[in-house]
Amino acid sequence: MNIPIVLYTVGNLVLMLAGILLVPLGVAFYYEEDATVWAFVFSIIITGVLGGFSKLFFRKKETEIGIREGIAIVTFSWIVCIFLGAIPYWYSGVCTTYCDAVFETTSGFSTTGASIFKDVEILPHSILFWRAFTAWLGGMGIIVIFVALLPAMGVSGYQLFSAEVSGPTADRLRPRIGQTAKLLWIIYLIITASMILMLFCGGMPIFDAICHTFSTASTAGFSTKNASIAYYNSLYIEIVVATFMFFCACNFSLYYLCFQKEFKKVLQNSELRFFAGLVLTAIVFVALTLYFSKPESFNGGIKDNRYYDLGNSFRYAFFQVITACSTTGHASADFDLWPNACRFLIILLIFIGACAGSTGGAIKCVRIVLLLKSSMREFGRILRPRMIKHVKINGESVSEEIITESSVFFVIYLGSFGVCTLALIALNTDIVTAFSAVASCMANCGPGLAKVGPMANYSDVAYAGKWILSFCMLLGRLEIYSLILLFLPIMWKR
Repeated sequence: MNIPIVLYTVGNLVLMLAGILLVPLGVAFYYEEDATVWAFVFSIIITGVLGGFSKLFFRKKETEIGIREGIAIVTFSWIVCIFLGAIPYWYSGVCTTYCDAVFETTSGFSTTGASIFKDVEILPHSILFWRAFTAWLGGMGIIVIFVALLPAMGVSGYQLFSAEVSGPTADRLRPRIGQTAKLLWIIYLIITASMILMLFCGGMPIFDAICHTFSTASTAGFSTKNASIAYYNSLYIEIVVATFMFFCACNFSLYYLCFQKEFKKVLQNSELRFFAGLVLTAIVFVALTLYFSKPESFNGGIKDNRYYDLGNSFRYAFFQVITACSTTGHASADFDLWPNACRFLIILLIFIGACAGSTGGAIKCVRIVLLLKSSMREFGRILRPRMIKHVKINGESVSEEIITESSVFFVIYLGSFGVCTLALIALNTDIVTAFSAVASCMANCGPGLAKVGPMANYSDVAYAGKWILSFCMLLGRLEIYSLILLFLPIMWKR
């Protein structure tokens, strides 16, 4: 492990974070919020000093970043950015404890959207902007920003890119990895600008439109309103938000293929077809269940009058299914009051998650597709022991190494989920809350069931529980391996 190159690169990223903090500082100045102005000034000073110190005293001696260094840089960068990004929450007083500030920042950078704020509408504009901005930065990945904007460092960016991008493999859209990172960000910016314009044209105030766009494009789900998207009670806004949630849950490499006019490849993409089919099937199931269920089947025994109308049932099913599949976490209705079949399906969709190479979280659809296809192959081998059959994705054979990685990831994911859920239950958290909270945080979704439902928050979770859930959020965002490897001796041995 080349420690100096790790500290040098992390120091550069911390300096970049200091520059990024100037943006919410400008928002604080614009809205004349003196308390938060000083909070962001203090954060910029601390961040700048630490980044400058690391860069000054740990000059790079080698330009090549290996696998170990890449994993360490990515993991430590996320951890450092979270702890430094929490300073404005804590110093401004909106979070009474640093634990709460770290939880909120982890939720932002990891694009989870879980919040400890009971009333977000009383928060300063600059804090609301910082919440959404951290999610937007975390959506495409702060490391991808680093790879795209700082090629002059002269270090290889491939290991950083591979450790950052979600999914079994990191697709190169261009020969140079820096060009790929820039292209991804151009696509991300186009999506962001388009959504801001559409929400603003739909009557949403410009500040709300910016914040909701940041948290939607990143599939985070932060809102400036306590009732989330349900506050606006607008079918137009729900359609716009749901559409962009779906777009951002798809693999961003598909948009590059669209620009190249290779629409046939996009339509034949195995993961996209599985994801779209899953969304459509779930919408129909949830809508019909809401419409035909008797009042006593709803959690609380009361059926909302809206669900006696088939159109409304499809409207709310459409939004909530997409927010679950994309792991965004926006809410247009309280799905925790729905029949148990709907509640269970939504948690299951959160487990599956979005597509690889998207801003969404969870296990990822491509891994589910691989597991299903490899399982069917094993069934065939039972009947035909000598059969040789390759698992194919998009018409191409998938290597056995990738299939093994997907299987191992699935096992480790469920194992981590079980351990973290048990730890939360040990803190006297009820089973439904603990189960759904860990599932949602590991999937980077946000809302769960019971005490952490879509119209509730995480403020009542014990401090130890918040640290556990913060770990879960980071574990899910870094796709488990990077974070766990830090605790294994093999990572640090030569």
